[in-house]
Amino acid sequence: GAWTRVRFSMLIRSPLLRLTRKSVAAMASPAHAGAHPRWEQMWNRGLDKGQAFDVGGPSQTLAADLARSQFAPRPGMTALVPGCGRAYDALALAAHGFESVVAVDLAQTACDAAQAELVASGDPAAARVTVQCADFFALEGQYDFIWDCTFLCALEPEVRERWAQKQASLLTKGGVLLTCVFPICEKEGGPPYAMSVPLVQSLLEPVGLKAVRVLDDLPPQEQHSPGAGGGPGMRTALAEWRAADGASAAAGCCKM
Repeated sequence: GAWTRVRFSMLIRSPLLRLTRKSVAAMASPAHAGAHPRWEQMWNRGLDKGQAFDVGGPSQTLAADLARSQFAPRPGMTALVPGCGRAYDALALAAHGFESVVAVDLAQTACDAAQAELVASGDPAAARVTVQCADFFALEGQYDFIWDCTFLCALEPEVRERWAQKQASLLTKGGVLLTCVFPICEKEGGPPYAMSVPLVQSLLEPVGLKAVRVLDDLPPQEQHSPGAGGGPGMRTALAEWRAADGASAAAGCCKM
């Protein structure tokens, strides 16, 4: 409709979008540390909504928690979604009340799909989402809230400590890191790699982030459910992390 054409036109003219495109051209390759080429290859082959790891909408795990929690209690709060895919979750966070949500993905085709999804949604909250095609480990700034949904499990194990350090450095004082711990299962190799709450805890505690809430017995309707299904025996846990002393965890962790 007319609104969609206007939104698309606005996106094309957006200085932020132009800057993102230039950044992509400048970095092109190699991909960031820990990024498996499988993800870009899957996007390039053509990944439909609800196919493979694409959920087809907001993660059930996030949607349920947003319904029972308030993560944006004051104006002007910011959120970050690394490994955003089609930005379903980023849009859900904007609708939840965050004034600015940055949705980041390394794959250019994923970023293009995210832009298209935001335009097609017709949701006014989409105007508060910025899609950035970038290296997570090169991000700067700080955010009040970070949603990590199957981003850690997609990274190679050798960069897990860097992942934790970077997450801590990107959080504001009093900020929240909410993690969808998936897939919890017994499996070898990846990606995606098998996850567990103790594993994530072993990564985040050394950088000053403590679990303040862990939901490890989620009902079926709150389990993360990718398009290809979780697979037999695969479970989801939800964990909320904050700086142990209420200060910014970045003060006690390494600079990236």
